[in-house]
Amino acid sequence: MELVLGVEGDGSHSHAALTDASGTLFGFGANDDSSDWDQNGIAAAAAALRSCVTEALNTAQVDVGTVEASVFALAGVDFPVDERRLAGIPEAIGLGGRCRIVNDSFAALRAGTDQPFGAVIVAGTGSVVAGRNRGGEEYRSLGLGWMYGDFGSETDVSEIAITAVADAFTGRGPQTMLTKLLCEVAEVPSVVDLLDAAARHRIDTTGFGPFVMRAAADGDAVACGLLARAGEALGRTAVHVVTTLGMERTAFDLVLSGKMFDGATNDLTTALKACVNPVIPDARLNRLAMPAVVGSALMGLDLAGRRPTADARSTLADGLAKALATR
Repeated sequence: MELVLGVEGDGSHSHAALTDASGTLFGFGANDDSSDWDQNGIAAAAAALRSCVTEALNTAQVDVGTVEASVFALAGVDFPVDERRLAGIPEAIGLGGRCRIVNDSFAALRAGTDQPFGAVIVAGTGSVVAGRNRGGEEYRSLGLGWMYGDFGSETDVSEIAITAVADAFTGRGPQTMLTKLLCEVAEVPSVVDLLDAAARHRIDTTGFGPFVMRAAADGDAVACGLLARAGEALGRTAVHVVTTLGMERTAFDLVLSGKMFDGATNDLTTALKACVNPVIPDARLNRLAMPAVVGSALMGLDLAGRRPTADARSTLADGLAKALATR
């Protein structure tokens, strides 16, 4: 049996899937533990990963020695030193064969396309853009926040919503329904109390993104502008990644992943498309609708030199949906 292992994890979960070139799910393991070493340390990440890999092997009733290749797509893998830092984890699990440790954005990319190339925009708690061209070259933004060139995440939109409320309060900007909405969410009686609590770090200023989307859906011009600003920034980063890889005249899937692409995001996607379409006219925007571990497993097949069947991605996604539904 020629099986590959795909592992994907971040600060809130760890998933492992065993599959073959048909996309059949032979084994699956999952937990809600963080596998982001940068968040909780290498020991905690290793424990979370070992747990889900062991569960996948046990449910498949196979030995670790049967795994032909493995890919670990993990949050916190941002520099080559991180790959070296985490290399001991698959070794300690006992995995032989070929193994790659990559940033989790590449799993989201591969999960969103039937081709082994393309690009992905991830916009959730943080944001990052990653791509891989036909020749196998990979490139991505740093994904470390606005200070390092990435902007457009839910955290970013949440924090500039505070800025918009402050501007409305001081008269530097237009009035916005975000003032009342954020006061309600933060459970404070006035905008002065909101700004005081935000400035003194008594409230979390990173979680207002969904409420910006709500205000935009209700037609608030300021909220619409904040989402458009995020979309433009994400679009510019996508153009940079794609042109760096020489893919601007290639037809490929541009995968959209993360909470910022949920709900009322018309202003975000409109601004994103306005940046992307003139430079990358053949990119097909594709919302990721399956677990990213699908991408890790498909990358495992690529690494093993096994060509997936035409329906392997959908077959694996269906299998994972059933496995997750029973947990």
